[in-house]
Amino acid sequence: MTNSFKMVKLDFFTMKSQLASYAIVILFVLLFGFMGSSITWICINCAWFVALMSTMIFATQEKNNLNRLYGSLSIRQKDIVLGRYIFSLMSFVVSFIVVIAIFTGFMLLQGKMFAIQEIFRSFGVSYLIFSAIVGLQTPIFFKIGYIKARIWAFVPLAIVIGLAVLLMRLESLSGIIAFCMSYENILIICCIAASCIIQYLSYRVAIVTYRKGKRV
Repeated sequence: MTNSFKMVKLDFFTMKSQLASYAIVILFVLLFGFMGSSITWICINCAWFVALMSTMIFATQEKNNLNRLYGSLSIRQKDIVLGRYIFSLMSFVVSFIVVIAIFTGFMLLQGKMFAIQEIFRSFGVSYLIFSAIVGLQTPIFFKIGYIKARIWAFVPLAIVIGLAVLLMRLESLSGIIAFCMSYENILIICCIAASCIIQYLSYRVAIVTYRKGKRV
């Protein structure tokens, strides 16, 4: 586990020059906030953006041929993979906290407020979307690298975003949504549980694809 956190630190320093790109999250909050969007919808949009940004580490590594550096550090393959997943998850959690803090300030300036329950709902739904995108993309990047996989890797992104938008827009699902909202706590728990399962299964698959692909 120690080596995995060493990989997290290495990923952080590798991406340090690009961390400013995450500032776009602030624009998401302000833009959708002025449009009157809910905090859940804002978090959903931030989730896919952070998922997209977290894959850029693969592009940076491939561009700078950091595979040799990993070999020189004598870090096991599964620690490299686990460190990547931890780094991605930390990126999501930090971004989520920033979004909630900014949106809260934005609402207070308008003399408004939102329920604490909305924070938990936003986390559950956005975490599920983030996990679905990252869970599908990451093993692909570990298998064949960013350059070869970048086009195909956008397919999971498009599918997940498309389904999320469709589910939120279809009036025919209003009854189902109302039913789910009546059991919101259970829904939140299910979303988080499903997200953890997706992340774990993706991690296991990524270990196999990394060993077979022999590249990051």
